[in-house]
Amino acid sequence: VYRSQTTTMEPEVRFKGLPRHDKELLRNWDKSMQRASTRNDFMSLLKKIILFDGAPDPFRQMLCEAVVPAEYSGGILYRQGDPGDWMVIVLSGRLEKSILQHPSSPEISIGEVGPGGICGDMGMLGVRKVRSHSCKCIEQSSLLLLSKTAFRALVEKTGGIEKYPLLQQLETMQNQTGDTESFYGLPCFRKMERECVKKTCEFLEPRLYYPGMALMKEGEMGFEMFIIYSGKVEVMKGSMRVAELGGGVVLGDVAVFGSDKRRTATVKCLECTLVYVLNGEVVHETLEQFPRTKQIHDHDYIARLLRFELEKAAEEVDHLENFYGKCHPMKTDEVSRDIFGRDVDVK
Repeated sequence: VYRSQTTTMEPEVRFKGLPRHDKELLRNWDKSMQRASTRNDFMSLLKKIILFDGAPDPFRQMLCEAVVPAEYSGGILYRQGDPGDWMVIVLSGRLEKSILQHPSSPEISIGEVGPGGICGDMGMLGVRKVRSHSCKCIEQSSLLLLSKTAFRALVEKTGGIEKYPLLQQLETMQNQTGDTESFYGLPCFRKMERECVKKTCEFLEPRLYYPGMALMKEGEMGFEMFIIYSGKVEVMKGSMRVAELGGGVVLGDVAVFGSDKRRTATVKCLECTLVYVLNGEVVHETLEQFPRTKQIHDHDYIARLLRFELEKAAEEVDHLENFYGKCHPMKTDEVSRDIFGRDVDVK
């Protein structure tokens, strides 16, 4: 049986901002966490969640005293645009995340969250004050809810932010979202009319990615483009690393604007990365309203596409020449040296 060596977290800290909880379910959870085997299973789960993997051991050991269990058989957990500073850990079941790009358009599903997954973390971490998407339960699910106040209190009890490298990165992202003014200076928006940038920002969906997570994978279909707001990513083609990029770059636009929707590279995060996502259809509709910006954008896109295609053609030529030999005639001295293995004096 496990005996906590610390004072149990105060209810006003543990429950602040959370939906109404089931007291009986909470009692059963707290009782189960007194068993060493159950607590160890919970610790193992936390090690698989990137947000908690880098936390100090005492933090993970005490987290079970900060979370609040919840059971959902369906319905909405939270809605896009609502304020919220608590997150969800899925123990069992499935949740679906969706966004509404336009009031007259249907919601777009942006992915599901299964056992071991998390959602709502941007609000809990203070990166964003309102929900960037809606989240609903699509089957019977067992969840754990963690409030911002409980998380912060636990960090302080277990050594502070200095003991939590991942949190030190995230501290630089506090309340960065929603700052439309900062987008005007990004390289990808500098040539655009201010009204076009303002209109585009209405449809930006912020997402937080952790180290090792992939924004896109080579060969997969892509209908979204990504603006790296802060953080760092690496670009891979096959097993070869071709670039390391930081804030202000646009990724995925080749698939969004081109006829071939397959991703041409894999992009993974090297550190905590705040990304803004734009749906391809929304970008097209917005640019149509601003002909001057569309002309500049189309010119830049074609130039970038030509560069990409020329690089791709050069790679294919190198591959073919390495396999078959050069397709153009070799010089006589090259034939003598490379084929016959001797030098000749050609008159």
